Amino acid sequence: MEDKYLNLPKVSIVIPTYNTGRYVLDAIDSVLKQTYQNIELIVVDDGSTDETPELLKACPGDFLRFRQDNAGQSAAMNFGWKQSSGALLGYLSADDRLHPSAIEKIVALMQASPDVVLAYPDFCVIDENSTYVRTINAPDYSDELLVANFQCLPGPGALFKRATWEKVGDWNTELRNIPDMDFFLRFCQHGPFIRVPEPLADFRIHSGSTTYNKSTATRSDEPVRVIQSFFNTADLPKPYIRWKKRAMANAFMLSGFMHGFSGRYALSFRRMAHAAALNPSSIFSRKMISYIIGIYKSK
Repeated sequence: MEDKYLNLPKVSIVIPTYNTGRYVLDAIDSVLKQTYQNIELIVVDDGSTDETPELLKACPGDFLRFRQDNAGQSAAMNFGWKQSSGALLGYLSADDRLHPSAIEKIVALMQASPDVVLAYPDFCVIDENSTYVRTINAPDYSDELLVANFQCLPGPGALFKRATWEKVGDWNTELRNIPDMDFFLRFCQHGPFIRVPEPLADFRIHSGSTTYNKSTATRSDEPVRVIQSFFNTADLPKPYIRWKKRAMANAFMLSGFMHGFSGRYALSFRRMAHAAALNPSSIFSRKMISYIIGIYKSK
């Protein structure tokens, strides 16, 4: 490694993969071809049964490869981060990609903002054939959006400080639909996030995406469990406590959408009604309307 890169913080990226043989090599390649030079890539195969193990064995490149029994994405990422040595950590879904200058630009912004504990970029949506669909301009960060609106702001390409992760702890392996939201709600209590206003990653939509799959009743209630756990945290800042009813209402609305999307319409109605009781203005909110439309289209 050239001397000029020795003072750059090491960035450890974990790619968890499970039966993503069609895409995982693209994800790996996108990390190996970064303009930033001080990167540690760790790929964790979460018990794949397709061609993924053979592809990883044959894949050239300087990166760490591990395999574990199938335990879920969160467990795979937790394992990967425990093997890492970077001062900055991140993850990349095996069907997503980073743009070549992503890590260089995100690290530069974090170094210019030393109080920031996490940075996230805008991103592009691509389809299963890697065709561009649209660009997502993420909102600038605010605690109110994350907590009160229960809005998951970071997307693909986010990096965060190892020192903060060591305080916050791992992703919750009992959560399968929104472990990221739970993690970010815990993380935001230790410092601000910052948006990098440039698309620096690709988020792939396809039939196997967790985002677009129907979920069980237990998984559909994850938003409620996550927000209840958050407000049971000791010594929450006062602004967070002031947003409790609004945050709870938004979590119940999301739960209602997930139940409705999965065909459990009675449960969906009950969650939406609970949201309205907590925060009556949510009845006519844009979010409520979009969820109802989404449920209708899913039928």
